[in-house]
Amino acid sequence: MEKEFKTIDEQIELLQNRNLHIENENIAREILLNNNYYYLINGYKDVFLNKNSKEEKFANGTTLEEIYSLYEFDRKIRIIFLEYILLVERKIDTYIAYDFSKNYGHKNYLIPENFNNSNKNRELILKFINDINLEISHQYKNSNKMIIHYLDTYKYIPLWVLIRILSFGKVSKFYSFMKQKEQNNISRKFNIQSETLKIYLINLGNVRNICAHDEKLYDVRLKKRINITDYHRQLMLTRKDNKTAYATRDLFSVIIILKILLEKDVFNEFYHNIIAKIEKLETQLFTIKIDKVLFKMGFPKNYRNLFEL
Repeated sequence: MEKEFKTIDEQIELLQNRNLHIENENIAREILLNNNYYYLINGYKDVFLNKNSKEEKFANGTTLEEIYSLYEFDRKIRIIFLEYILLVERKIDTYIAYDFSKNYGHKNYLIPENFNNSNKNRELILKFINDINLEISHQYKNSNKMIIHYLDTYKYIPLWVLIRILSFGKVSKFYSFMKQKEQNNISRKFNIQSETLKIYLINLGNVRNICAHDEKLYDVRLKKRINITDYHRQLMLTRKDNKTAYATRDLFSVIIILKILLEKDVFNEFYHNIIAKIEKLETQLFTIKIDKVLFKMGFPKNYRNLFEL
């Protein structure tokens, strides 16, 4: 069905027809005027809908302010997640640049032989190296002072400089193409297997993009399922077969990843900030319980215990 443009008043009328309680039309107009209707309502309505209604209706008493509170909660936790994912990104950048440069030098290091150059990987690695060189050219043309300085002065860019202009996705690929021994050297710094770190980096890259592009985060579903960790077991998140677990593709999975990759005091600071936002949201919800939101996020009832583990 074709979607027609609707004025703010028509949007309010539509919401009222769907059983949304508009207590103050002036506040409603301000909210809808300053926030995209499609993103606000369609993005955050699900937990407020009456599941027993054949038509799309909101649960009795649901207000626009409640939906907006969830929308604002999501916006604020995106900022927090992005800040701490960037800390992980900086660590990974540093580890890769140091280890790779130590083994292959700081000049002509972007050659296939320095990577896991198997028959299966060769074409992918050649394409990857070409993509990096295109990125260098792009940065040079766009007046990146750091790139211009190294190319004009030294005719090369050391990896510890180059890696700062690569996206998290490219850094993740760089790690995945490194030789197994060198991957292991980095993953051991986090006391995890290299395959596990690959999955973590893919997922963090996905979440980083969601946060950077201001997309909905709280009910995210990750690209890659993470394996059961000791934290899953200690929080009793595993099922009886011990093969499938809760918190393997949702936002709580990301929190477990950050628990593993960040220092304890840094993680506790991050988690405290997230819990503070949850507690504030709880005071702004009246027609649903916070548990409904936490379920969408993949949070177990004992989520606070993660501090102690």
